[in-house]
Amino acid sequence: MIIAYKPPNKSKSVQISRALNGYKDRSNHGEYTYQRDGLLEKIPHRKLTKNVILLKEKDHEKLTEILEKYEAEYYAGTIGKTSETSKILPT
Repeated sequence: MIIAYKPPNKSKSVQISRALNGYKDRSNHGEYTYQRDGLLEKIPHRKLTKNVILLKEKDHEKLTEILEKYEAEYYAGTIGKTSETSKILPT
């Protein structure tokens, strides 16, 4: 499945990026750091361009929930299973 999205503004773009890619959280003026994992660290995927992601069909609902939460416009479509997509997304 392929998903392309467009964030509504810069603030939402940062929130989407953090939810998808994760971020480094710092507390007590940088004394403590924590790595917060994003959704894409937990599922097999390929980023084709900045806002285009190729992922397995079973995982698309998790991604679209995040995009809807942050009011992003998105297109989700299926692509046929070929030997090329099998190489990109291992089973």
